[in-house]
Amino acid sequence: MNAIGYIRRSTNRQEESLDQQRSKLQTFAAAHGWTLAEVYVDDAISGSDMTRPGLEAMMNRAQQDKDVGIVLAWERNRMARPKDPVDGLMLERTLIKAGKRVFYVATGQEADRSFTSGLISYVEHFQNGDYLRKLSRDTMRGHIAKAERGLWCGGPIPFGYDRLYTTMDGKPKRILRDMSDRTQQVLHPESGVLIEIIPPGQRYTKPEFELCTLVLSDPVRVNAIRKMFADYAAGLPIRVLRDTLNKAGLRTIRGRIFTIPTIHSMLDNPAYAGISVYNQRTESKWHRHSGGESVERLDEGLERRPESDWIVKPNAWPAIIDEGLHKQIQARRKDCKEHHRHTVGTSIHGNYFLSHCFTCGVCGGRLCGQTTTSGKGYRTRYYICSTHHNGDHERCPTRYKIPAEVVEQHILSLIKRDLSKLAEDPQLQEYIAEEIARLSGNDDDARQQLQRRLAELDQQTAKLRDHLKALDAVTAQTLGLYDEAKTAAEERQALEAELHRLQRKLPQLPDMQDIAERSRQEIQRLDEIFASGTVDQKKEFVAIYVKTIEADPNAKSVKISLFPALFSQIIAGEGFEPPTSGL
Repeated sequence: MNAIGYIRRSTNRQEESLDQQRSKLQTFAAAHGWTLAEVYVDDAISGSDMTRPGLEAMMNRAQQDKDVGIVLAWERNRMARPKDPVDGLMLERTLIKAGKRVFYVATGQEADRSFTSGLISYVEHFQNGDYLRKLSRDTMRGHIAKAERGLWCGGPIPFGYDRLYTTMDGKPKRILRDMSDRTQQVLHPESGVLIEIIPPGQRYTKPEFELCTLVLSDPVRVNAIRKMFADYAAGLPIRVLRDTLNKAGLRTIRGRIFTIPTIHSMLDNPAYAGISVYNQRTESKWHRHSGGESVERLDEGLERRPESDWIVKPNAWPAIIDEGLHKQIQARRKDCKEHHRHTVGTSIHGNYFLSHCFTCGVCGGRLCGQTTTSGKGYRTRYYICSTHHNGDHERCPTRYKIPAEVVEQHILSLIKRDLSKLAEDPQLQEYIAEEIARLSGNDDDARQQLQRRLAELDQQTAKLRDHLKALDAVTAQTLGLYDEAKTAAEERQALEAELHRLQRKLPQLPDMQDIAERSRQEIQRLDEIFASGTVDQKKEFVAIYVKTIEADPNAKSVKISLFPALFSQIIAGEGFEPPTSGL
């Protein structure tokens, strides 16, 4: 009989864990006369993640390959450490339903449909998840203790600083410096002599008993950062700060050029004033730090924490700028955000529906949107070259702005002119009538959706029926299977009533004369209809007509090519604005 296996290790610190698991699976299979056809692997992935690539590949193989009869894993905690133990239980039930026998090699235990197996499975999966829950709580407690001491608790190091690793009693051990070529340099903490270079793709892993804080980096970096803060306090625009850093040959620790968003985050970072701020946000799956203690999370994902939960420690490490300059900069930052608001891209503040097809004639890059709000509250929208805006002046040395209203209104006028020719077209009216009949006639779409949902409920009910047969009443009640079945039955009853109502409802379609008149009215209301659409809807509509848009700053023109090869237009002269000073 053929068998497949699954192995996993949580971190790359478990150097021999995968090989040991693989060897044990092979020995177990050989002892039972089975052929271990393939072993699926997830390396350095938490068992709480239920969408691991190796696990999904193993599950797909088990459900589709009839030649495979056995699934092996070292222990249940290798298969999963689920937040909800039912998730782990259902993994096993899915394999068993596919006709596979599931064995855990460490104990020789087989997971089957018996009450004893189901109970043990539920308990072990709960314990495996609870292990991570307790580990998360202990880890968070350790991070909080470090943050209160002013130590670095992890994450990207601010440019201008290096990591200093020390013993528990504060004795310096080594300095780690991130380089722009993605290497890491290990330096002596006192002499600064290079000890080791860690190549790209590998990262330094500190011993568990060492602590981490920050020290000033190379003087060239530190002086560049001090100059950047001083120039900003003196009133220089952020684009000048960005260009100064890039022209000096400096790059971020990821080897990229400095961009305006990068400068924004650096100016807002209190670490440059020697202030440690921890718990501004969390991505922890298990706990959050709230009200001075660890609180278990029921949700997941990124969460920004209120300022009352921040842990702030001044004088945590050597400051690059003094606290007075930091406060001065934050005051200017606040003033700029209130009176000179800039919005870049297609955020909710802008409506740049041409950015998907608007290109720069100099570098070929995309144009993005920029909204500026003056101190008097006047908002102006522009399209600008994203390559130049991001600071890559070698690829695109030309700075220019194109008023969005000029280009957008011109394109809409061309589309409206073309559509007006179709207002009296009888073929268009027939198409509209067919579409109305398709969408509303007999409510076919609504009935089909209801029927699909009824089929899904039937499948769900069948699965619940299988689970109820495999479990005793107490276990099923504990897992909430009876409540789930009741909810499915109630939803099915409501859907059947709605389906019956739709079957009795007769469609009332407009006649062709009414369709013709209403189509003429809608074409005349194009501006109003277009303005009410979302950015994605506008992009989809424009894409039907617009092939490409190319800006030529040298000729101060924009070339617009339209589908279906009706014409090409050039907007020249009046709408083009030269570079302006300021932010």
